[in-house]
Amino acid sequence: MVHAFFDPAQTAAFNALAIKKDSTFEVKYFGFHGLAGVTRTLLALSGCKFTSVNPEDWASEKPHTPFGVMPLLTETSADGKTTIHVAETGAIERYLARKFGLLGSDAFEEVLVNTFVSNNHSLQWAILSKYFIPKDPEVKAANKETLITSNIVPWIKYHEEHLSTNGGNGHYVGNKVSFADVTTDFVIGLIQGVTGEEFVSKTKTPAIWEVREKLNKIESVAAWKKTEEFKELNEKNFATLGFY
Repeated sequence: MVHAFFDPAQTAAFNALAIKKDSTFEVKYFGFHGLAGVTRTLLALSGCKFTSVNPEDWASEKPHTPFGVMPLLTETSADGKTTIHVAETGAIERYLARKFGLLGSDAFEEVLVNTFVSNNHSLQWAILSKYFIPKDPEVKAANKETLITSNIVPWIKYHEEHLSTNGGNGHYVGNKVSFADVTTDFVIGLIQGVTGEEFVSKTKTPAIWEVREKLNKIESVAAWKKTEEFKELNEKNFATLGFY
């Protein structure tokens, strides 16, 4: 039996909604940023209405979701007649990035954006798996130095260099916000969760930091980060994972 999320019967609905900018969205995930952080920021950036929904009983819901994981995205057309579902963090993020024009303006820019996003995802998983997921303090401590030297420091070198070459304007391509900018903002939080401001800060990595500052100046993103919901997600994220 084909899972509802993978049913080809969704094809017409996907094709219809993929070009629409007036949909509403539901993000199902736990009550912290986690793997839904970038998705929520992409939706805030778009200006579309979205709600965050916690699973009522994850143990019973889990077996019925694709791969048994979240986040899960539901998109509903403005008239309420068409609904689609997207699973898996990377698929959700790329669907939204394409939908809202955040993959650059030509083939080269799209590859460039996706290259830096892919690199960001690699660092994100390295930090989560080696530092935030382990519960044993000794394991975390043992992993930290290798994580810094093998993952974080090289990431800083290459991203700071590229962003500086692009004028230090807070963007990876041209002078416009992209999917890469949004994922880098998330990665900054992860790095600072491990090392504070020792490696990434306004003074030490000005080009990388400008990405966060430019993103936070966008009206819809700034408004989202001022909401009580975002503040609650922030606090729960710190309590659960140890970083904002």
